[in-house]
Amino acid sequence: MARIQDGGLDNDTLQHLRSRATQLLLKEDWREYVAVCSHIIDAAASVDDRRVLCSALAHRADARARLGDASAGLADCDAAIAVEPAHPGALLSKGALLRGLGRYAAAADCFRAAALASGGGGAAVAEARQLAEQCRRLEAQARSGAVDLSEWVLAGFSGKFPDLAEYVGCVEVRRSPHGGRGVFAVKNVEAGTTLIIAKAVAIGRGVIPDASGSDEKMFVWKDFVGKVLEAAEKCPKTAALIYTLSTGQERQDELAVPDMAMFRKETEDDSLSDGTTAGKTTRTQEAVQMDRILKVLDVTCLTEDAPAADVLGNNGVVNCGVGLWVLPSFINHSCHPNARRTHIGDHAIVHASRDIKAGEEITFPYFDVLVPVSKRREASRAWGFECKCDRCRFEAEDSILGHEILKLENYLLSGGDIGAVVMQLEEKMRKSMVKERQKAFLRASFWSAYSALYDSDKLMKKWGRRIPSEALVAESVADAVGGNECVLRATLRGSRDGNGCGNRLEVEDKVVRIGRATYGKLVKRHAMRDLFRLTLDAANKFNL
Repeated sequence: MARIQDGGLDNDTLQHLRSRATQLLLKEDWREYVAVCSHIIDAAASVDDRRVLCSALAHRADARARLGDASAGLADCDAAIAVEPAHPGALLSKGALLRGLGRYAAAADCFRAAALASGGGGAAVAEARQLAEQCRRLEAQARSGAVDLSEWVLAGFSGKFPDLAEYVGCVEVRRSPHGGRGVFAVKNVEAGTTLIIAKAVAIGRGVIPDASGSDEKMFVWKDFVGKVLEAAEKCPKTAALIYTLSTGQERQDELAVPDMAMFRKETEDDSLSDGTTAGKTTRTQEAVQMDRILKVLDVTCLTEDAPAADVLGNNGVVNCGVGLWVLPSFINHSCHPNARRTHIGDHAIVHASRDIKAGEEITFPYFDVLVPVSKRREASRAWGFECKCDRCRFEAEDSILGHEILKLENYLLSGGDIGAVVMQLEEKMRKSMVKERQKAFLRASFWSAYSALYDSDKLMKKWGRRIPSEALVAESVADAVGGNECVLRATLRGSRDGNGCGNRLEVEDKVVRIGRATYGKLVKRHAMRDLFRLTLDAANKFNL
């Protein structure tokens, strides 16, 4: 915040108010801080002390933004600018408020004006110009969904998280043929295309050394629920968005299909990107429906425990994270998904993990899908639904093949020879003339066996000549699950070892394709190799 300058006010009074404001600032008591600023503003206006008046208005604008009252903050900024059009503090405050509202072009104009108003050079001017450039990039991203994290990747994911703007691509919420609602593509998209960039309403995170630490997990959950309720209380629009989600108790045909305009940032939208609101309705809005929100959270939260969260979002620090991203919460589960999400900071980026046709429903996995159908059924029941995707139907409905799969699964669980399990499965698929797509499904279901086999030099010496190459199987499994870090590592290793993968260009194309399926178009092609190296280093096994 800019310092309040001496002016026509009584120096003792002004010094007392400054001291009081400093104390409140340290305590982050924003309501009282607003009251002190208001007193200074009234006194400055009465003696026409424009310098103190403008500075105090800029101060109050910042504090009101903290309280979620952005419209009042913008009004303070405009009042200061009306008195002194080139007031740097007011221009910076207005730029920050507009950036929070997602109005990046207008924010950039304010920051550029602040840089000009400051004159000369110095750190303040450089910062204002940097903020203007940041808003220019965010404006372009909000319109296109294009995200380039190449520099961050090349730096080893170190430093602060990259700035991201919310984005809604060519998707819309519709009635799902499987019941309820889902998110559908409105036009053809290719693998790697960004579909949604959403900022969380709230996130709860914690470091839990023991996976069974229920007390720690309960603390994370309570903290998370408190943040969601606070966001809903501050912002009526946030509450309205949460109410569009299912509580898990409605009939499927009772669920309304929300207007997509609710999820898009409009030019004059008064909802702050941090979940607060620009409106003055905080004290007069209807009471938050706490029971309804708690039921929504029980069935629609997404976890950050995917490998991508550690690699791309948390730098290995957070191992327990749960959050609420409204639009991504409408995306249904499939064990044969066509989309994938990556967590970066408080944002979730959803991208196509394979080519998607117009009108096709977008799905991503809610849980580990590289396990047999029996395990996936248990996981889906824990989520309160039964998966009826084409992969699950194939594995469950073919009684002869299903019986053989169950035998292999039981043999594997009993500690049988992993190589024998893989060999028998491959032999059974060959004799049954199983289609390539169905082979991909079954290999994905027994991925743990394939992976353990390829990891063992001893087993590979015994069975290696009788089973497909690691790169071939990894590519097949990627077709089934649409991209996965462990499958990508296997592809890289198999490609590095050769194994009849083709020439160098063919190998690179395969690796890049699976890399795009796994991470989307987050990095340029020249940085993809570094991303692969980091992926392999994360396993402490290999280097390209």
